Amino acid sequence: MAKSFLIKRKYLFPLMVLGPLLVWYVLFMYYPTVYSIWASLHLWVADNPAKSTFVGLKNYLDMFTIDPRFKKSLANTFIYVLTKTALVIPIGLVIALLFERLRRGTKVYILAVFLPALCSATAVGILFTYLFQPSFGLFNAVLKTIGLPTQPFLTDAKQAIFCVIATDAWQYMGFTTLIFFTGLMNIPYHFVEAARVDGARAWRTFFSIKLPIMGHTLAFLVVYTVINAFQFFDFVFVMTQSGGGTGGASGGPGYSSSVLSLMVYNEGMLRPNVDKATAVATIILAIVLILTIVQYRILRPKWEY
Repeated sequence: MAKSFLIKRKYLFPLMVLGPLLVWYVLFMYYPTVYSIWASLHLWVADNPAKSTFVGLKNYLDMFTIDPRFKKSLANTFIYVLTKTALVIPIGLVIALLFERLRRGTKVYILAVFLPALCSATAVGILFTYLFQPSFGLFNAVLKTIGLPTQPFLTDAKQAIFCVIATDAWQYMGFTTLIFFTGLMNIPYHFVEAARVDGARAWRTFFSIKLPIMGHTLAFLVVYTVINAFQFFDFVFVMTQSGGGTGGASGGPGYSSSVLSLMVYNEGMLRPNVDKATAVATIILAIVLILTIVQYRILRPKWEY
């Protein structure tokens, strides 16, 4: 009896700690996810869900075949993810390498670079909307000063999405820099010193010693950045014009800068087409899950030190 009581007591504290967390995950994550997938398979009646008609994959097929907004949003989302990742990962690594060479004031520089990541995305979006303003914005004023033609920026269908990406990358850069710098500081110094004794130059030391050891850091940042980019919403919603002719909010001019997350908002909150919104959300979930698995298999280091 005493032994049985001790075993139960051993597992009591973990259950007390993890139990509420498990309940929270089930109620606010797993159940809504399953319910969302179930709703996407119906012709959903928002006022009376019991009258919803099961249609299988019809909502998905309609989006891929007859909805040009979905195709444009999907293409813009991949452009956003690829461009943002291609910007923040290498630039953040370069800045971290520069910080590594500093002898004084490192913390001040890190704080200066990381500070934008602490700001509200809405505030940053509003600020850059004024900076990109074609008539009186700072960026066009600089272009005029150096003799270059001014640009329409957010009012142009081809430039709007890239202006939003640049803003997001500027705010996000501090996070990647900080993580890379932490990874560099955790590299055992004797590895670097041994490479220097053998006559390895800085670039050789980086590619043969530092980068392989930071494999887990690089994998984490790439995967996290891709997931973050697929879920972005704030900057597109705040910075872009109303989607003229689409019956939705932002994503303009027209729907040239519309993305999947904005489409979920437009369909689920403004119209509301719950079945279509949940179908788009399910597609986002599936894409992110597949890309995460693939990235970890490709980027996961094959060795440990």
